[in-house]
Amino acid sequence: MKELKVEYCDELLNIFPSFVLGVLHKLEILRVTDCGSLEEVFEHHDQGLETKDTCVVAFQLKELILFRLPKLKHVWNKDPQGNISFQTLRKVKVRGCWSLKSLFPFSIAKGLPQLESLLVEESGVEEIVSKNEGLEQEIWFEFNQLSFLKLWQLTNLKCFYPGMHTTVWPVLKKLWTYCCGKIKIFGQLESHIQQPLFLIEKVIPQLEEVSFRSDDIAMICDGQFPSDFFCHMKLLQITCYLDESAVFPFFFLQRFYNLEVLGVIGCNFKELSPYEGNCSEDKEVRMLSKLRKLKLDSLQKIIHLWKQESPLGHMCASLETLEVWRCDSLINLGASSAPFDNLISLDVWKCRGIVELITSSKVQSLVRLVTMKIRECEMMKEVVASDEDDESTYEIIFRELKHVELHGLPSLRSFCSGNYSFNFPSLEQVIVSECPSLKSFCRGALSTPKLERVQPKRTDYKGRWAGDLDATIEQLYMEQNVQISEEKTEGTI
Repeated sequence: MKELKVEYCDELLNIFPSFVLGVLHKLEILRVTDCGSLEEVFEHHDQGLETKDTCVVAFQLKELILFRLPKLKHVWNKDPQGNISFQTLRKVKVRGCWSLKSLFPFSIAKGLPQLESLLVEESGVEEIVSKNEGLEQEIWFEFNQLSFLKLWQLTNLKCFYPGMHTTVWPVLKKLWTYCCGKIKIFGQLESHIQQPLFLIEKVIPQLEEVSFRSDDIAMICDGQFPSDFFCHMKLLQITCYLDESAVFPFFFLQRFYNLEVLGVIGCNFKELSPYEGNCSEDKEVRMLSKLRKLKLDSLQKIIHLWKQESPLGHMCASLETLEVWRCDSLINLGASSAPFDNLISLDVWKCRGIVELITSSKVQSLVRLVTMKIRECEMMKEVVASDEDDESTYEIIFRELKHVELHGLPSLRSFCSGNYSFNFPSLEQVIVSECPSLKSFCRGALSTPKLERVQPKRTDYKGRWAGDLDATIEQLYMEQNVQISEEKTEGTI
């Protein structure tokens, strides 16, 4: 057997009882998800592994995935002390395992020469490697092939290993961390306050992707580093600016002149604007000239992306992807004067405060937009709003737009209520789901020459079609209301 998938098995206590470990040693992929009672994956007893030739079982496992296992206490119920090896293991992904306190027993962690990626998210893990009792000398952990480490929302994580140790990560390129408040991720050589997971001087020059908390950024700004120290960095995530008066550290971005992706996650910024006089506007524009993607996630205080005429707005000239997730106070995307001329993909999700996404004058800058996703924004009434005091009628053309998804928008009444004409010459896919108030697409003339169906669900590839987009939207509206009426009647009966 090469691959095993186990899901929704709510009576299982373990996956591999000790007596079958030797039989399934050729397994390469193991995926265990949504098993409500599972307490351990590998049960180990020494007597269950003994054979005439050897007592060591060399597993050929390459990929281990453990998702949403609320009672999982152990991946290995005890340290096999060398009786089991997982030297071919390359990828480990763990998510939603809140009873799990540690991931690897000591002997397993010492023997992972091919591990390439380790992703641990939203779990109760307190330490990555459990302590080897009775071993007092300093320990070395070498991960010579590991290029991607993600530690995400591990609020109980205290350390990598609970004892004196050194870790070696010679090929690490991606280091994503978020909401791991009990562990110090970065430290400096001269610091002896708490053993950090990484020393800035050793790990930063080799990284291409990194997450920095507010205290990390403060420490870097106070230190002395060469001008090319961050030259390889292509992705930067700024996280955990939790102070109510937090100001976006735009000056810090001057160090990342090859930056292509910027993420701002879990911060209390009210807008993405720098302190006045941080640096000259020309330098700022040059500095962000390579930025292609901006992701804003869980910025609960942000009202506008940036101030009118803020130099940060000039980066929109090169942006190709904009993702705005869980920004409940954001009013719309149109407060800035900067255009989105090169934007290809726009994804807005769970922004409760947005009523209109963008104005009719700003939307005309979306000349290269190919994909538009707007999902679960409960207050949104229309996507394109009329400019104030603008009673003119004209045609708005989305020349490149191919995919539109409108999902979970209970207040949405129309894509645009203004008296404009819309032309979508490239539109091929429209998904409209859980939008019970959407009666029509727009008031003005509408052209969609390539569109042949509207999907009421992502998985409904056949879709609906009543001759044109507006008529199909009206048909879906009527079907939804009939269904709601029938459900209410059944509930009354």
